[in-house]
Amino acid sequence: MSSEQSFFLETKPSRLFFRAAIPGAVGMIASNIYFSLEMLLVGRFLGQTAFAGGNLAMPLLLIAYAVADMIAVGSSIGIALRLGEGRREEADRIFTAAVISASVLGTLAAVLLTATGPFFFHLMGADDALTKEAMTYLEVYTIFMPLTCLVFVFDNYLRICGRVRFSMAMNIVLALLCLSLEFIFLYVFRLGIGFAALGTSLGMSITCIICMLPFIRGKMSLRFVRLRFSMSVLKEIFTQGLPSFLNNMSGRITSILMNTLLLHLGGGMAVSIYGVFMNIDSIIVPGMYGVFDSLQPAIGYNWGAGRKERTARIARCCVIAIAVMCLVFTALLELFPGQIFSLFLESGQDELQLAIHAISIMGLTYLVRWISYSCQSFSSAIGNNREATVLSICNALLFPMLMMFILRGTGLEGLWFVTPSAAVLTSIVAAVIYALQIRKILR
Repeated sequence: MSSEQSFFLETKPSRLFFRAAIPGAVGMIASNIYFSLEMLLVGRFLGQTAFAGGNLAMPLLLIAYAVADMIAVGSSIGIALRLGEGRREEADRIFTAAVISASVLGTLAAVLLTATGPFFFHLMGADDALTKEAMTYLEVYTIFMPLTCLVFVFDNYLRICGRVRFSMAMNIVLALLCLSLEFIFLYVFRLGIGFAALGTSLGMSITCIICMLPFIRGKMSLRFVRLRFSMSVLKEIFTQGLPSFLNNMSGRITSILMNTLLLHLGGGMAVSIYGVFMNIDSIIVPGMYGVFDSLQPAIGYNWGAGRKERTARIARCCVIAIAVMCLVFTALLELFPGQIFSLFLESGQDELQLAIHAISIMGLTYLVRWISYSCQSFSSAIGNNREATVLSICNALLFPMLMMFILRGTGLEGLWFVTPSAAVLTSIVAAVIYALQIRKILR
């Protein structure tokens, strides 16, 4: 039995949680926090127009990364299951095909989105100045996409190989590199929004190269092998990664629609308020996913080995941790909404009051969101794609769009309730699915 198999199959679930899930959650937050802090620097140093432009462009940018993440998640599930079954050569073939596919498809998606960006921004109601800022931001990211989209891919593979602490360290290095470069470009040299994107892209590229080196040198349990594309392997990767992709893709579509409605009803300030909330969300959600993603190999190994009771115990630790995390963030958003908004933007008293009111309402989302994210992540980890896909669509698209349709007539006030009300509906569906899964596992 290899060292990573022994780690995931034999370590006590509570100890496994502290050794893998906590470093994984810290690493995942660190790997995503630079997007939020990037917008914080943009808002502070470049002003509201640049901040709104960056937030308009961010959903399109994240769609391109969602393609790479889909391949990373889908291949990781298949790799973990095969390693648990002792089929190491098949795991290596999936690994090789996934890395190449993620780089190529992520780049193609970015190029397509950049070409269609001006059309989307004008359709949303952005003026020429706002569109220019958004396009400048988006185009710089596209140049580095062949490398930057692989950051998320190799982060998953490091955890599969049992290198959770190395993954966490690389994510912290990534955040520090991105923020340092952006601070130099924006504060020291007083450059524009394109250099914010350049700072992040350079930091991601450097980190990606560092993460790739152990795999290239053959120092990991996963190795590059001669490329042999197999339609069955590609189909499995895309099928397993589809729930994650649908969640990411649907979330981006929802953000675009919300920004469009907010732009028409409240102008750039409403978009900025929602942008602040979404930047906070981009810290909370990776933390939730980080817990399950770090233990996804353990769940996959144990599920593949037929150890269902142990799988359920590991999942229970994850659910408790995610619930605590969400409740803590809810308390912070309810107690300090004004201070959180002021970190990103300076505003007048009337604008600040509107932000406090809106963030207090949207912050209620996390009282229940942990339920749906726990169930979705667990379903994906054990290969239950149908349940995970249903929850992805409900959480990121179906219920948010339903609530936007219902509440659109109530004006700007109603839009602040879209996210929390959608989270409640999704959690009801998730609770039913999760209960059925646990009952099935413990039979």
